[in-house]
Amino acid sequence: MTRHVYYVRWGRGALRLAVSSDVLEVTAANANIVFELRSVIVEAKYTYKKDVEGANKRNLYIGFAEEIKPLEAPRVDIASRNYIGYFEVIYTDLEFERYLTVITPASFLYDYVVLTSSELMLQMSPRRKVYFEEEPYDKLIVYIT
Repeated sequence: MTRHVYYVRWGRGALRLAVSSDVLEVTAANANIVFELRSVIVEAKYTYKKDVEGANKRNLYIGFAEEIKPLEAPRVDIASRNYIGYFEVIYTDLEFERYLTVITPASFLYDYVVLTSSELMLQMSPRRKVYFEEEPYDKLIVYIT
């Protein structure tokens, strides 16, 4: 399977995005997050996970123990908005916080994710069920059905 690598601006550095077909991997200096059709793998120290269900949406929040740190990248391919594979990637810098929004393909069981320097949020339909596999405070796998 062919993997394409891109770098998206993240403060003074960048995050590495590796995309292959329907998998997107986001790598920072202190975290690695893999987005798949029915799961999300978070390899980073985390302090909490919170599942908030509303009438029209379900949000899952994962709080990081330390701020996401950028990599020293050889280049920056994405500084605002772009498509990589089937994913739409949007980088927003508001000076006091950075956001990486990833809009997933229609085949995914979650609609989009937002990564900030301190938290990851996944949004999905309230009909979805969420299950966790944990290596306490170091690795979290989220399964969605």
